[in-house]
Amino acid sequence: MAKEPSTEEILQAVELHVARHGITARLSSPGTADLSRQPLLDCRIVRSIEKREEGRRRVPGRPADVAGRETYTDLATHPLDPPSDPSTARKVELVLEGSLGEAPCDGCDGGRTDCERCAGRGRLECEPFVECEGCEGGIDACWECEGSGRPRPRGRRTDPRPADVRQRVRCVRCRRPDAACPACLGRGRTKCADCKGTGSVQCPGCKGARRLRHAECAGTGVFTTWTGAVISHTPEVRRVEQSAPLHLRQPTDGAGQWRRTVLTTATEKLPDDLDPRHRELILPHLALADGEVGRRVTVRRLPLARVTAHADPDRVYFAFPSHTGIKVVERPSRQRVVRFTAVASTTLAVAVLVLVLVLVVLG
Repeated sequence: MAKEPSTEEILQAVELHVARHGITARLSSPGTADLSRQPLLDCRIVRSIEKREEGRRRVPGRPADVAGRETYTDLATHPLDPPSDPSTARKVELVLEGSLGEAPCDGCDGGRTDCERCAGRGRLECEPFVECEGCEGGIDACWECEGSGRPRPRGRRTDPRPADVRQRVRCVRCRRPDAACPACLGRGRTKCADCKGTGSVQCPGCKGARRLRHAECAGTGVFTTWTGAVISHTPEVRRVEQSAPLHLRQPTDGAGQWRRTVLTTATEKLPDDLDPRHRELILPHLALADGEVGRRVTVRRLPLARVTAHADPDRVYFAFPSHTGIKVVERPSRQRVVRFTAVASTTLAVAVLVLVLVLVVLG
């Protein structure tokens, strides 16, 4: 329906609905029904808020995108059209005219620096020999000289020798056969597995390259500098509503013919047929916000009437316009709900009493 239904039209629609319960009543007659208007509101306010920020910028290398950016001379007056849709976020980066330049990197030489771990040597010092894992560098390095190279008289050893002597080899120090540890040949030490006895290993930081790519300038050795600005448009959403009772929302949302008005400027007025209560709710939210460059205010309202028929006190009827006419839905009245609750409570109490009596008899 294009316009809000009149009281007469609403009562006629409810009258037809009441007749389904076998109740015949002329609701338009005085004293047969009560009607109150309870319109619903759904107002969504979307603003585009602009923010302008300026400052010195520096990035490594010579990025081509910086040179290709739009330039400006005065940020405050630089023209930029607001987004056509205020719900769209946007960010525009600008370069102050004449500020684009280049500066060498002070922390490197041509984009590379000496490796800090090896001080630019490419290698790290390492112990060429390590304690033998077989004899742990102790007296078992050789049963005869105990790793000293000077054979001791037999019988002077205090620790018992293992029974298995077949794994022993000639000692390179005292030359006694079948006496030395096969891993170190009596020396008590073996070559370091990392440096193979050379005393140095490749630096794991630079892999022997001695110099590394300078992270700060990304290995370029230069920085691009300029004075830049960012103009951002950020959506800000606010909602004002007066919704139907929870038990009624599904019918009104799904079948109601909501009336819709869209405002795109701060000077446009709210619709003349807007309910005064809704006007009071919306108006405080329509003031121009700081940085606002665009807005879209969508006002949706649904005329809703609450009707009670004196001939049918157990039900409450809600009527609202739909795409096929006036739709009427019914809900139990408060009186009916209270009565049903009382009956249910009484029934439950009687059931509990009967159960107690049964238990007493059985006991």
